[in-house]
Amino acid sequence: MAARINRRALAAGLLAATATPSIAKAGHSVPTLRGDDTARLPDHAAFWSRLPLPFSLTDAWHMLSPATQAEIGTAVLGMALANYVYGDGRADADQFKDEGLRSAASNVADDLLNRIDDRLWVLLPDLYGPDGDHPRWALDSGLAS
Repeated sequence: MAARINRRALAAGLLAATATPSIAKAGHSVPTLRGDDTARLPDHAAFWSRLPLPFSLTDAWHMLSPATQAEIGTAVLGMALANYVYGDGRADADQFKDEGLRSAASNVADDLLNRIDDRLWVLLPDLYGPDGDHPRWALDSGLAS
């Protein structure tokens, strides 16, 4: 269970790492790019500095191919949109009216988080460790046994 929680914390941190937007493939027009004039996501540097990671989360992100970055980024957008539709914690007036749709959205958000988590575990074994075990940095530092 602790390894699963650690994997989720690392997945969340990796997904929050700064990423460069992909350039559209030839033949696809891109409207004005968004994001540079809005508040940036927190980097939680104080938390990450407590962990003896083998490389930064930004470096980890850039180890992924552009196709994989796009796949994960799209999944994160889908997860956030599904959480919005689910509406847990929102006032009743702010929730979608279709309970079946809300329930399905919750399932989609959970499924995407779990699949992102599993995908990152395979892609970044230096951060997550071998399947079913803690990563080397956690074992060597005494943070896990």
